[in-house]
Amino acid sequence: MPTEPVRRQATELHRLWNELALQHVTLGGGACSCGIGGVIVRLQDFERDILDYLRGEAARQELTEVASVLEHRSSHDAQEGLAEVLASLSDPASTMSDAAAEWLVGRLSRTLTSFSRLHGGAGRT
Repeated sequence: MPTEPVRRQATELHRLWNELALQHVTLGGGACSCGIGGVIVRLQDFERDILDYLRGEAARQELTEVASVLEHRSSHDAQEGLAEVLASLSDPASTMSDAAAEWLVGRLSRTLTSFSRLHGGAGRT
């Protein structure tokens, strides 16, 4: 079961993800002669990439519990994948081991904090 500090951090990351997932960013170097100023995507569009990266890292480090949790979550609707992982990490009834929860929270903290710094928002850190 995740410790109270890990659950609190997961709760904060869940809030941050919900805020970030609604934002839009522009990709590309600016307007070209055709008048299109770049591609606009939601940060939520990166969710599958985040989950795939974490699953790959967990597999490389032979963290079977983490890989299993992420595999289960990513097989669901992409809109709920990362939010569902964070909700599970913040749930006092979670059966995830503390070591797995700490690993996930640590990596998600770095990833979401980086997104927040790059793309702003009320929760900018």
